[in-house]
Amino acid sequence: MYSLVLAAGGPGLGKSQFAVWLTARITTGTLPGELYNQPRPVIYAAAEDSWTYTIAPRLVAAGADLDLVFHVAVQDEEMAYARLTLPVDTSLLAREAEERSVALLVMDPLLSYIDKGVNDYKASEVRAALEPLVAAADRHHFTILGLAHFTKAGGTDPLSRVAGSGAFGQLIRGLIAFARDEGEGGTDDKFVMSLEKNNLGRLGLPSHEYVIQPVTVETDEGPSYVSKFTLGTETDTSVRNIMRDEASIGLDKAERTEAVEWLEDYLTQGDRAGEALPKEVQGAAAKAGITPNALRDAKKKLKIKSVKPKGVKDASWLWQLPDYAPTDEPPP
Repeated sequence: MYSLVLAAGGPGLGKSQFAVWLTARITTGTLPGELYNQPRPVIYAAAEDSWTYTIAPRLVAAGADLDLVFHVAVQDEEMAYARLTLPVDTSLLAREAEERSVALLVMDPLLSYIDKGVNDYKASEVRAALEPLVAAADRHHFTILGLAHFTKAGGTDPLSRVAGSGAFGQLIRGLIAFARDEGEGGTDDKFVMSLEKNNLGRLGLPSHEYVIQPVTVETDEGPSYVSKFTLGTETDTSVRNIMRDEASIGLDKAERTEAVEWLEDYLTQGDRAGEALPKEVQGAAAKAGITPNALRDAKKKLKIKSVKPKGVKDASWLWQLPDYAPTDEPPP
């Protein structure tokens, strides 16, 4: 989309592994869409992880074409440990991107590359540092993937939880959010990624589950133990929903119990046979005075699954009670 896209989430959710996965797909021409079957170079800037011991082995594990991945290294005779700085190095980055026909610039994390003289608490200063790079991306036809962290506060809107969101909100054209959906009653946790903002593309795209798998990569200096991102199936659970679930922890016991009882009754009444469309459930719950937070909490308590009927083209998601077996006797 030739602009700035953020990949944001809390720590330990695999944002960096996702950036490596995306790099591998682009450099091998296996990314669905307009770049499919068209391998393109990627410039990769990583401030927090070692290139030799972490990033490069992750790229190998993900199957990237390393000949098309360019690692940013800054040489400065006056500074032994100089690194890429924005906006000072924007013109150099733009020149390299143009000469190599780069499709993607990864900056992990984005805020680490902003000049230390810039106050990152002031939105106007952060925007001024990033705007030249965003303009260069548009001019030379590459996308910037900036990795960012979620703050602990900020409510249930993913964009408002991004550190520095006051500045990013006006600049970014897309936000890919990452979260962990904690399992209950012995069920496993699952990772979820959602497109929470998309100014230049189609809205309503599905969320996906994903896994982070341990991998051993053999190097000249011995084995390197890294991890890789693997994209999973579609899910109707979004990062926004997970944040709302976290906010529902403060529900009182009576409200939780009422919601659980109502939802179980609703799904087992009439001809529903333990399943129903989410929109129908949500509409009925609202009429019954069940809040969205309480309804999501009840869904987790009852271990309700989101499923699509197999073999049905364009089938809609259903909420389904696990192991539900209706009786032949009418209700009393």
